[in-house]
Amino acid sequence: MLNIELETGRTYGELLAHNYAGAIQRSDWNGVRDYDKAFMNKMLADKSEVTTVETDDVMAQKQRAFAEAIAQIAGIAKST
Repeated sequence: MLNIELETGRTYGELLAHNYAGAIQRSDWNGVRDYDKAFMNKMLADKSEVTTVETDDVMAQKQRAFAEAIAQIAGIAKST
């Protein structure tokens, strides 16, 4: 895939907005609908990046859950 920003000097969002406005001016309602979808996909992609911060409490909970799971697996293995 080509890097749009390098090729055009504009970001994907800028090009999308420009083309969207053009579709509205031309009364190209199928194009407007397609750009609506493209905007929604871009917004969802931008929003889907999540940063998580794990506190000591969360890490301790995960360690306990892992230890419990291993103990259960070990118990199952001993009983078979």
